[in-house]
Amino acid sequence: MPKPRDKKYIVSHQVSGTVTANLNYIRPDAPMAPKVIYSGGAAPQSYNEAYKFMQAQIKDGRKSVGDFKIHVQGFELVISPTKNANFENDEFIKEIYYDEVADILRKTTGAKDVFVFDHTVRRGQDHSVRKPAHHVHNDYTATTGVTRSEQMIGSEAFAEMRGRRMIQINVWRPLSKIVQRSPLAFCDAGSIEQNDLIPTKIHFTDNDYVGEIFALRKAVGQHWYYFSEMTHDEVVLIKGYDTLSTDVSRFTPHTAFEYPDQDPKVPPRESIETRTFAFY
Repeated sequence: MPKPRDKKYIVSHQVSGTVTANLNYIRPDAPMAPKVIYSGGAAPQSYNEAYKFMQAQIKDGRKSVGDFKIHVQGFELVISPTKNANFENDEFIKEIYYDEVADILRKTTGAKDVFVFDHTVRRGQDHSVRKPAHHVHNDYTATTGVTRSEQMIGSEAFAEMRGRRMIQINVWRPLSKIVQRSPLAFCDAGSIEQNDLIPTKIHFTDNDYVGEIFALRKAVGQHWYYFSEMTHDEVVLIKGYDTLSTDVSRFTPHTAFEYPDQDPKVPPRESIETRTFAFY
């Protein structure tokens, strides 16, 4: 179970318990295919008119944290302090933190071979290149889960893994001592109908790369959760793809959200999201 959180970080607005917040879904009457645009600079991500913010109830999973498992709901909270003290330096992250992430994956999922291939540091300040992502999304589709893995780990390594079960997992860690702004919400993978996952183009204009992700159409029966006041010693594993197609979670939509009564004095959230492919 998570260790007690530092009481001095308690603030005036609600940061625990069930909240009702606006999430950026695909509109039921969307007039076009959805598209997300990243500038690669300080400008926030933008969306076309297929998107619309709609209210959702998000339950606090803190008191029942052990009930959430990566292969069932698609996300799992793990206590894992880090030895890396320098998240400003990409080389330190790759040399020290990537090994820690691989160990977390092996211990939590039982996977034998883990490839850590990428990371994004998000900071909510106005000048930040990457800010919290306020759109409901899963990072991969059934198609891009495979093509991206071969691209990232290399054709030779991918060929050696052929025939083995593969999972794609993101490992999300706060860089703030405690999260009191822009927390991350996760949709229970078992509460999603496949036809509500909408293939979506994501365009990075700085390098003109266009990828494909899943967005989510809002529907009755979807269940949302977050873990209140996450600390730097905690990570959440988020499954983006699984080559198994039955009896396991496969796609896990997630998004940053804002507390309805957010205290404006609270500094922006900072976090690191590390991306992996793992094989059994």
